[in-house]
Amino acid sequence: MAWYEYSNKTDAEGIFEFFRYVNVTADSLFFPVILLVIWFITFIGVFGSGGQTRPSGARGFVFASFLTSILSIMLVIMQFIAPKFMYLNFILLALGVLWLKLES
Repeated sequence: MAWYEYSNKTDAEGIFEFFRYVNVTADSLFFPVILLVIWFITFIGVFGSGGQTRPSGARGFVFASFLTSILSIMLVIMQFIAPKFMYLNFILLALGVLWLKLES
């Protein structure tokens, strides 16, 4: 008994089929987790690039949310993630823009 579905020849025909196989094997949670990791890395990168005189938390939040929003649009078009994850990214982007406006 296997914990996951074994791959076959059609699952390795191209990169698109391979990623579809990985996503199905991971119960459609592979790409949402990848988006979350990209969001954290981008946020920390932008937050760390700010100096002591410039507040960069809001800018990091907005940039990370914007980047993952664009990536999530592409993933929804390819049907790798559910649309609710894309909507979540846009909600985070709106909250980040609000934070940025309130901070300045």
